[in-house]
Amino acid sequence: MQVKYIWKPVEFDTAWNNVNTEKFDNIYPSWERKRIELGKEPEQFERFIDQLKRKQAIDTGIIEQMYDLKRGVTETFIREGFIDSYLQHGDTDIAPNLLMDYLRDNFDAIDFIFDFVNNNRALSISYIKELHHLITQHQDSTEAIDTMGNYIKIPLLKGQFKLNSNNLIRDGTIFSYCPPEQVESEMDNLIDIYNSKLENSHVLVKAAFLHHAFVQIHPFQDGNGRIARLLTSFVLIRERLFPFSIDRNDRTKYIDSLECADIGNYQSLVDIIASNQITSIGRSLNWQIVTNTSGYDSVIQTFEKKLKDYRITEAEQRNQRINENMTSVFSVLCNQMEHFKNDLITKFKDQTNIVSHYCAPNESSAYFYSRQIVDYANQHDYYVNLSLSKCWGRFVIQIDKNKVYRMIISLHHYGYDNSTFAIGAFLSKAVFNPVGADRKYIDIPLALPPLTISSEKEVFQLESTINQQVESSVMTVLAYIANEL
Repeated sequence: MQVKYIWKPVEFDTAWNNVNTEKFDNIYPSWERKRIELGKEPEQFERFIDQLKRKQAIDTGIIEQMYDLKRGVTETFIREGFIDSYLQHGDTDIAPNLLMDYLRDNFDAIDFIFDFVNNNRALSISYIKELHHLITQHQDSTEAIDTMGNYIKIPLLKGQFKLNSNNLIRDGTIFSYCPPEQVESEMDNLIDIYNSKLENSHVLVKAAFLHHAFVQIHPFQDGNGRIARLLTSFVLIRERLFPFSIDRNDRTKYIDSLECADIGNYQSLVDIIASNQITSIGRSLNWQIVTNTSGYDSVIQTFEKKLKDYRITEAEQRNQRINENMTSVFSVLCNQMEHFKNDLITKFKDQTNIVSHYCAPNESSAYFYSRQIVDYANQHDYYVNLSLSKCWGRFVIQIDKNKVYRMIISLHHYGYDNSTFAIGAFLSKAVFNPVGADRKYIDIPLALPPLTISSEKEVFQLESTINQQVESSVMTVLAYIANEL
């Protein structure tokens, strides 16, 4: 059987600092602003964070295949809490009482992270052992491999480092982690590096490095993945970000990113963590703050205060700056679309006819495609405020008289306020009336998610990600058309 040596003595490779964090950086200012807004409503802020805690508590066990849980009840648990009566027959693959125990243990552990950060404690081995004890409160055994290569159940050491090797076998390969006799010293080394040598590194780099190095050591008999994600959460929460969780659909991508990091390719693991944080920022921007009101007079007072805040000079100046930034982003969008249009015309001369049209913010036709924008926002689970500025660019791609397609790239606001832009693409194809010459378009859903960027970022900081989004949109559309030819 092939052996893959995962562990090597822990050190911080400076190549970690060369990874690209641009997509996260481009939306982060929107979270800073939303955090201040949520901070004015502490009860709602707590509700929002509790939902993220519950999501982390659920996802971390699913990723480890400790249990499965249907998506419907998963969303209910995230929204409402871990309430036994919400479970129906067939919702999970383990005993319901054991599932609830596991979920509450996981929640206690992520809750403990928040308390730890609030108390400003330094990361230590004793704290990591406390975490392990919390998540294994109701887990009494784990699997091990005997001398004959068979899996057997053995008692689980809770809050203690492993005494025997815990190498994993997957697909005929043994994954060899740190030997038990070196775990203590390697964990000391890891904690020292984290506490003293990462001060100038990006938060995503700190989180990814700690996660990866911990997994390479694999210090506990079981629960190492859960602890690694909790430690990642610790780093992120410490810098006012969110608990780290992996959706079940991303499990393979997540494991692959750790294996890439084993050979010094760190970008994909950083991307996984960045994507999770961007998703949580998106959740925050779509969290509607509802001020408690009772009676007409109270509503009038709230409206008057909001109107006054909106009208003050600082808000007006900010709104003007955001509108100017949208125009600048739109200019980059148009330039990139024109680049691809010209390239396609050159490559497919005499085979296609491609015409472009552009509508800048606040032009008379800016409201075109409002229905498609709403459909796209619903598809990707966010709120779009159509009363705010929006704009679009369009390619009409004609293959012949029977095959005509329309690609629209829309720039609009994301969430309930004007702090964030979204760039999304959608496709329509022409359907001709066989009796007459009339043409109508039917919409084709595209799986390409929106690019979300802070509306207050300088445009030069956004150009490369905007260009990537346009390129991805064009590629997705061309792939669809190619499949129909």
